[in-house]
Amino acid sequence: MVSVSFLNRLSRAIDEIESRSEPRPWKVVEIRRDPEEDTDMALERHFAAHPEDRDANVVIWKFFD
Repeated sequence: MVSVSFLNRLSRAIDEIESRSEPRPWKVVEIRRDPEEDTDMALERHFAAHPEDRDANVVIWKFFD
């Protein structure tokens, strides 16, 4: 016979496995920069203003004159 506590533990284990297997969306960040500006300097400037973007997976450069 199956107890209620066993079912609760099994349900929690299944929920944890499902949460691990879900793909996480990529974080995409657009950074504006001058074509002559150094890439590292542009990244530092952007991350100083927007520290929440440091964990971005993809960086898209928007060039301006």
